[in-house]
Amino acid sequence: MECGPETALRPHDTADGAAFGARCPRCGWERPFTRRPLLLLTGASGTGKTTVTDELTRLAERGGLPGCAVFDVDLTLHVAALGWDVWRNTWLQLAHGLAGNGLATLLCGTILPGQLAGLPARMLVGPIHHAALDCPDDVLAGRLRDRPAWRGSTEEFVADQLRFAEWHRSQVGRRFGTHRSDPAAVAAEVAVWVREVLGTTTKTTGGAR
Repeated sequence: MECGPETALRPHDTADGAAFGARCPRCGWERPFTRRPLLLLTGASGTGKTTVTDELTRLAERGGLPGCAVFDVDLTLHVAALGWDVWRNTWLQLAHGLAGNGLATLLCGTILPGQLAGLPARMLVGPIHHAALDCPDDVLAGRLRDRPAWRGSTEEFVADQLRFAEWHRSQVGRRFGTHRSDPAAVAAEVAVWVREVLGTTTKTTGGAR
């Protein structure tokens, strides 16, 4: 508070290596905090992100994703009016706040790890894990062309999304197909991945199995 808002805090490991924190480069003030993993579930438009996210939210409500909060990134899309990096940085800050309550964060939508790397709040979250939803090109193109006109699925947009889907196939190691399973089954597969990353298990009573 004495050094002023222009002083950027720097990340550091605590002396005992047990925690992580931020240090003021001017006065040496330190603030320890907890970092939890950030999980990203992405994919081209039309791969089923919104539908699968709804199922993941229901699964979390039933205890199928212990220690993890699930969000559709479009929930705060209005913040993007201030700039896309402001929007992405806001999600990092929210993930940091959830980590203080013992929760990891699963963000579902179009946010990629490379878009977060240089943001101010990146140091506030732990490792980023990335998975994607996918389906064959003909299925993806058909879904996009079947959308109502107000969704703006022009042939140019379809071509862009097919290229984006191909990028995911070449860059993302963990992918979940949405063309042969119903959304609930796909969400269950994603939940297994989340639990693997977090090292957690489902509840034995009263939860998803």
